[in-house]
Amino acid sequence: MRALSVLTLLFAVSLAMAASAMPPETAWDQRAAEEVAFKAAMDHLHRGEAAEAVDSFRHLAVNGHSAAQINLAILYTRGEGVPSDRLAATRWAWRARLMGDRRAASLSDALLEALPARSRNVVADRLREDLEALAAAGAFQAFLALGRLEAEVRTPPRLDDAGVWLMLAAAFEVSQARRMRDRLIAGVTDARRLSMEARAGEAFTVWCDRLTSPARPVTCPAPAMATDG
Repeated sequence: MRALSVLTLLFAVSLAMAASAMPPETAWDQRAAEEVAFKAAMDHLHRGEAAEAVDSFRHLAVNGHSAAQINLAILYTRGEGVPSDRLAATRWAWRARLMGDRRAASLSDALLEALPARSRNVVADRLREDLEALAAAGAFQAFLALGRLEAEVRTPPRLDDAGVWLMLAAAFEVSQARRMRDRLIAGVTDARRLSMEARAGEAFTVWCDRLTSPARPVTCPAPAMATDG
């Protein structure tokens, strides 16, 4: 296992992914509030108030703040301000990484490598719940993250499930989704690809029904009209 003792807390404020789905004014207000809250959490650490820092980072992490997620993972790893919890640490580090923060790469790899397969899948299940909730809220990057989750975190990987999620991400026009989808399906049989495409088509309709405007893409099937019975 890579040494975790050299990890340092992130000082940079990372913007929340969920803000991209909000009106510009709302997103700006949220980012400004998060910057203030993140600085307050770091101030707690500087004063030796680890428990207060954990509480502040946790509130930010739940709302998608990736720097807070990474710092929370580090504090769970170290057992500072909260009992050490490698499953929670792995979950938060991978959530930050899967939603696009590359600073979490080394930490998330080290934490995952240290877990047995069963524990990795516990983390994968928790992450899937987190990411599906984000996708339902209109954060389409979560579809790409779900594909990576099944390919990179799940043990053994569920590559067909990963392919379905990446097909959905591509359909929702997530950056890099088509490239990752094409790379994954390049080595599969035609039968497996057809099966993934059928599943993705069904899932696309289901997810479209879960989305509300303005997040709902124009390519979604028209909602079924209610009829008087």
